[in-house]
Amino acid sequence: MQHIAVRCAPARTVLMGLALVGALAAGISLVAFEAAQGDLVLFPALVVLLWAVLGVVFIDLFTRVPKVPEAGSGWRRRMRGLLRRLYWLLATGFLILGLIAVDVSLSIAREWFDDRARIGQAK
Repeated sequence: MQHIAVRCAPARTVLMGLALVGALAAGISLVAFEAAQGDLVLFPALVVLLWAVLGVVFIDLFTRVPKVPEAGSGWRRRMRGLLRRLYWLLATGFLILGLIAVDVSLSIAREWFDDRARIGQAK
């Protein structure tokens, strides 16, 4: 995961920009549009916001993972080993969070397509 995070690190600024655009679009759609038409902007904005934030968190979390503890004994070796185990736990949690994000994104996309069809029929 560290290898992927390091390779994606240059995209961090772009992801932060996308998160900002997604948040602004979602906020504007809540205030400026009627409910049905606002959903046409809100749903994609929420998906963009979700994935951009997950990308930034992934890069920030896994860019620096502690190295494998060196041979020998001592409290530093034990602490480094404990930190590496913590990163495995975080990686597992992030994988589960990613699967939940896929499910949420598919649900939002399904609602968006249903709303588009209803608005198109109403016109």
